[in-house]
Amino acid sequence: MDAIWSPLSAADVRERFADAGVPWWTAGGVAIDLFLGWETRPHDDIDVEMLRRDRMVLFDVFSGWDLHAVSEGRLIAWTGQDLARDVFGIWGRPDPSSAWAVEVMLADGDDTTWRFRRDPEISLPLADLVHVTGVGMPYCTPEVQLLYKAKRNRPKDDADLARCLHRLAPSQCRWLADAIARAQPGHAWIPVLHHAAERAT
Repeated sequence: MDAIWSPLSAADVRERFADAGVPWWTAGGVAIDLFLGWETRPHDDIDVEMLRRDRMVLFDVFSGWDLHAVSEGRLIAWTGQDLARDVFGIWGRPDPSSAWAVEVMLADGDDTTWRFRRDPEISLPLADLVHVTGVGMPYCTPEVQLLYKAKRNRPKDDADLARCLHRLAPSQCRWLADAIARAQPGHAWIPVLHHAAERAT
């Protein structure tokens, strides 16, 4: 799906969500950078994630913006109508003539637990899912972000894993290895993660 992007900065996102009153966090490659503490590469967009149940707050966070639901490669104007379960993202821009500025991913879960949308048996306490930088920027814990990335099999995702390995705790490596083994048996990352966990103990 071709689209023109002019993404908000991380600081802009943090300011907009400051009074949202619901859990939210940075996702995608930017989340990996926030975990590592440096920018690993330029990013074409910025991904924000929040619980699906809290989606209506987006009309306050992006008041007056042009919002669209993303479904099967199509953009559908979203004005608050119910969303099908296969809609996982909302794109936003200041007005219909502007470039897209933000993508908000909708996560499954409740007050205490995040659940992987491809397999709800893969879960993590919400308190362990979100970390916060020194300047107050929340981001997705790297083992969950890498779980999403494992499906894509792209060189940049392999690079993200390599950069994170020396910073992941053994428990994070084991969780990620187990989650990938359940979601994608035989994935090449699984033995790498087990080796990293054993080496760190």
